Amino acid sequence: KRIYLCLGQQRSCPYTESPQKFRPFEAMDISMEDLKDPERLKFLLMKYAKTEAFKVWGGFFLVSLTVFMLFSSGDFSFLLTLSSLVSVFSFLMVALKIEAGRSCKGVSLRMMECYLAIFFFRLCAIVPFEGYLPFDKSGDWFYQTCEALGFCLAGTMVYFCRFRYAATYDPSTDNFQHYWLALGAAGLSLIFHPNLNNFLPSDISWAFALYLESVAVLCQLFMFMKEGQAAPHTSHFLAAQALAKIMSFIFWASSFNELSNPNHTIKAFVGNWVVCTQLVQLLVMGDFIYHYIRCIRQGIPVSQLLCSDNV
Repeated sequence: KRIYLCLGQQRSCPYTESPQKFRPFEAMDISMEDLKDPERLKFLLMKYAKTEAFKVWGGFFLVSLTVFMLFSSGDFSFLLTLSSLVSVFSFLMVALKIEAGRSCKGVSLRMMECYLAIFFFRLCAIVPFEGYLPFDKSGDWFYQTCEALGFCLAGTMVYFCRFRYAATYDPSTDNFQHYWLALGAAGLSLIFHPNLNNFLPSDISWAFALYLESVAVLCQLFMFMKEGQAAPHTSHFLAAQALAKIMSFIFWASSFNELSNPNHTIKAFVGNWVVCTQLVQLLVMGDFIYHYIRCIRQGIPVSQLLCSDNV
């Protein structure tokens, strides 16, 4: 019998009666030949369905579909709510993984502290005011609830790393100076901030959260480089964050004119600056996402994402 690589383990392929139809494979790519062969297509789909990534993203898709049907009025601005939902989903996934394994290994405390500040300052801009809320009915309360849940989850993971599972956290690999990120974001927000709330402190708070969020993932990426490997749950977390930023980027890129003040010399370009900062985050995460997708397609565990020999 031929030996096939199936679900990450070597075993005899169940379709040995016609081995020519089922070639040995290492990658999880689906070709046109596979689409023409119902039995092999079924075999590959079953393989996909048993991967961790499929379970994570499949679960999220079902939740998103449910939320869209219940809380959206179909307006384009729901994309902003969906972006927040993806972000909260990623935090919940990491929190559950930490609690289940009773370990904070692979999680950047400094990144979580940045996100704690991000959620706090964004809530300061969207709870008492309506300038930065989605236009559809999800902006009535659901969007704010997602951001509040994100704040609680980020705070929970900071607590896990600092106290509950502090023994499992390795600060020697998590030494990116995130204070400089916050300082830079604060400086930019004082100069480039929109005025949708018509209240200076809240407008600056929203801008600060946006700018800090654009670079917060650097803490986790540098931790991956220090450790030489990527933890699966934090890899899925960063992938979900990238998806959330793509959605946010699409939304603000289509409505950035509302963020600018054409009657002000500097604020006339605030909308362009907001779009550029979100684009910067996507560029920062570009290499990671490229290797993440290749790992998923080739059936390689995402923990080996940084191993160039594999991807």
